[in-house]
Amino acid sequence: MRYSGAVNISSFHTHTRLCRHASGDPIDYVKVAASEGCSGLGISDHCPYPDGTWGGSRMDPSQVREYLSLVKAAREQAAFPFFWGFECEWHPKYESWYRDFLRAETGAEYLVYGSHWVEVDGCFEYIPDAGDPRNLKPYVDLTLEGLSSGLFDLFAHPDIFLAGFPRWDADLKAASKDIIAAAIAAGIPMEVNGLGLTKPRIAGPEGMRPPYPVREFLELAASEGAVLICNSDAHRPQDALAQARNAETWAYSRGIPTVDAIEALAFAKGPVRA
Repeated sequence: MRYSGAVNISSFHTHTRLCRHASGDPIDYVKVAASEGCSGLGISDHCPYPDGTWGGSRMDPSQVREYLSLVKAAREQAAFPFFWGFECEWHPKYESWYRDFLRAETGAEYLVYGSHWVEVDGCFEYIPDAGDPRNLKPYVDLTLEGLSSGLFDLFAHPDIFLAGFPRWDADLKAASKDIIAAAIAAGIPMEVNGLGLTKPRIAGPEGMRPPYPVREFLELAASEGAVLICNSDAHRPQDALAQARNAETWAYSRGIPTVDAIEALAFAKGPVRA
């Protein structure tokens, strides 16, 4: 188990002003991380979509060139391992966009999988707001597709769906086991998400809790042998590492073992990139 309070920590889940609901440029995150003991940093802003899907909270495709310029400038200033990529939702109609554009054409070094949505009557709904039991299986099925796609390097807030299903029961445990098994089979580390700890509490069977991370899910993941990492999911430069540390403290206090992200992510184990 990684011990809370370690001198250096990494975080590979970070957003910038380009996604329209965060602040700061990559260089701002580098500066904060450098002052707080960084073992590695990844910038993973929400990816754009060719058809404008989720356009109010994603960069536009025309901004990708600017994003590449910003991460290149940040890398030149980083005195620690620095990587960049995108956070993506999964839907099969975007598979070639992820593989051929984000991976091959832009050269993204990693892709984060964030399973935020469920498709209901042809529309995407945010899963914490779509906690109808009828939506559980479609959500899980879509998530399993994403995990088995071979496109993603880490699984962000894997328990976010439980914000919409706050009372842990046999159905949710079964759904969670399926998701965990798919992540393990794909060799994808799962995240203890620091941002979720800052969100308003929701009512659960044991009282008020964060919408995520969810103790029951992560205890189950640990018992099944999943690799768990802590990330900030930072939307402000000052949270570059702070929220990852909070996630680590939360996990450690509950006996949930984690490893530093840079030690767990296969793409990050090579030499520091120039």
